[in-house]
This record gives sequence, structure tokens and C-alpha cells, in this order.
Amino acid sequence: MRICFAINDLETERAEYTTTRLAVTARAMGHEAWYADVGNFAYDPDGAIAVRACAAPKQKYTSRESFLQDLRGPKAQRERLRATDLDVILLRNDPASDAVERPWAAQSGVVFGRRATQQGVIVLNNPEGLAQAVNKMYFQDFPEEVRPRTLITREREDIKAFAKEQGGPIVLKPLQGSGGQNVFLVRPDDGSNLNQMIEAISRDGYVVAQEYLPEADEGDSRVFMMNGVPLM
Repeated sequence: MRICFAINDLETERAEYTTTRLAVTARAMGHEAWYADVGNFAYDPDGAIAVRACAAPKQKYTSRESFLQDLRGPKAQRERLRATDLDVILLRNDPASDAVERPWAAQSGVVFGRRATQQGVIVLNNPEGLAQAVNKMYFQDFPEEVRPRTLITREREDIKAFAKEQGGPIVLKPLQGSGGQNVFLVRPDDGSNLNQMIEAISRDGYVVAQEYLPEADEGDSRVFMMNGVPLM
């Protein structure tokens, strides 16, 4: 198979990333593994989706570090591929990483991935699903039993009333973004700092206020799904 990994930037990829592990394993199994910056897609005049991509020169690698080194080196293969020449496009970019420096690139994988899907290319994850999950409002579609009580607003007094109603710790975070940026645990005795926390978050958009779940200290679980079925 010809697999294309759409990433933020080849220079920021690391050997320990899941993408690197997938690419090295795919090559060892005999597949082609191409890398493309999400800024390297194109919509051609004939309606075709294309992408400028690169591939490491060797088929098998004993270390992920040498794989990345060759991928960035002068001997790497560099081609302009049509999406229909690919079997799978894996959208491995993190939109949050581009939100500040390259906001135009944050959703490029979804935008061009949709077109590639229409042309018969398998794009994972499904761009339609990714578009729905562009911010944390997505979690409000889950059953109430599996998500914390939530308020999403820019009104300071509403947030204060919500905190008082909860009677215990709450969590404040931005509607957009990821990676724990601007996430605050607000305890009942933090009232004097609440205004500053709200201001820090609302400066960039809506504020998500949620009840605090003590079980969060135990960490979270990531479940991989294929066609709606969890992989065990």
C-alpha cells in the first residue's frame, strides 16, 4: 500500500512519536510510507487533490532515529503525488500546534482530506468526524452519564454562579485548543483569583466550566475504534 502521513512539520517529528512507529513498521511490512506537511496539499484545476511528499530511501530501518534522519536528508525521495495515487492518507497533524503560528494550516488536513475522500481515497480519521470534533463542544454530544456537568459561556457572572452551585472544585478551560493550555482547577477558596482565570481564558474565546471529577487523578483511557467497534 501507499500510505501518506499528513503531519504538521517534518522538522518537529520525533522518534518516539506514534506516527514514526507506524511509518517504520509499515515500511518493514513492505508498504510505502510518505510524509507530507499539511501545508503541502493542492487542489488542481481538474479537481484532483495533490500533495508534495517525501519518503525515506531505504525499505527497512533498525532505528526510528535513522529513519527520520534519512527522511530529512538529501537522499529522501520527493514527489508530487495525486491523492488517487495513494491508498491511505493518515491525518496525524495536531491542529493546536498550528493555531498560533499557522492558523490557516490547522484545518487544512480536514479540508483537503474531505476532497480526497470524495475521490475514493481512504482518509483516517474520517475528516467529517474530525470537523465535528474541532472544539470541546463535541463532548456535549456524549451521554450525560459519561461526561461532567458543563457550562460554556463568556459571561463572568454565570461562571461564578456555576462555581457556587457546584459547591466544590471546578475546572475552567478554553473551548478551543488542547494540551492542557490555560486549564485551571478552581477550588472554593480561589474566589479572589477567579476573575483573573476567567479573563485569561476568555481573551481567546469561550470558557468551559465543568464540575471536577476526582477520578481524573487516576488518568484517562484512550480507546481505539474501527467502524464503531473498540479494538481490544
